[in-house]
Amino acid sequence: MKERKFWQMLQAGSLAGWIYILVGAAFFSETQWLKILWWVLMLAWAIVHPLELKISLPIGRQKGLTPEWTFAMTLLFGFTWWLPLKRGVLDE
Repeated sequence: MKERKFWQMLQAGSLAGWIYILVGAAFFSETQWLKILWWVLMLAWAIVHPLELKISLPIGRQKGLTPEWTFAMTLLFGFTWWLPLKRGVLDE
């Protein structure tokens, strides 16, 4: 978990989730389990990522990052961005 590549792979998965959410919103699937997966991901991202701001904003401030940058990166990547940043694995 101290490897940069590990966190970058998790971040790629986060972006894939966002793509799935956006594509799913535009082209709702006919398959029931894909619709359920879409709703689960949508709710998780919509609820969890904003809640993470309480944790990530102080970390970003400590690292000298703007609140806007921290906000954007947290909403895009969630803990896969702020946790390695806090641990010193990623530098911005």
